[in-house]
Amino acid sequence: MSEQSSRPDSLKPASTQAAAGRTPREDRRTSKLGIASLAIAVITLLGYIVMASFGTAMIEPYVTPQGPVTELPKEALEAMTTLAAIFVFVVALNLTGLVLGLFGSYNKNSKRAIAIVGAIINGVVLVTILGMFIFVLNG
Repeated sequence: MSEQSSRPDSLKPASTQAAAGRTPREDRRTSKLGIASLAIAVITLLGYIVMASFGTAMIEPYVTPQGPVTELPKEALEAMTTLAAIFVFVVALNLTGLVLGLFGSYNKNSKRAIAIVGAIINGVVLVTILGMFIFVLNG
């Protein structure tokens, strides 16, 4: 009996793992929260790339060699406001992906690898984007 208790969970018989309330390692499914987290990470990363290109294309006509134009047309302001609202939505979605990845990595009855990868990617992207945002604001 002491021989079984000193072994790691992966080497214990399935009946011992089931008695402990865990699914045997080979019977575990991939975490749905992890898959959602990884999908959100990819979607938000693409969203940031698209927003950067749109933002650059929108502001480029108003930057001159003499400096930025201070009087912007109403249409340009509306487009930039819409882009800012989409940015806030994508940041919130990125934060949701991070939380889903963290919750998925703590689920003992499913495989955790994809959840951990999703949480890491969401976290790195979120910290990078917010860092760049703060850098731009401080100018």
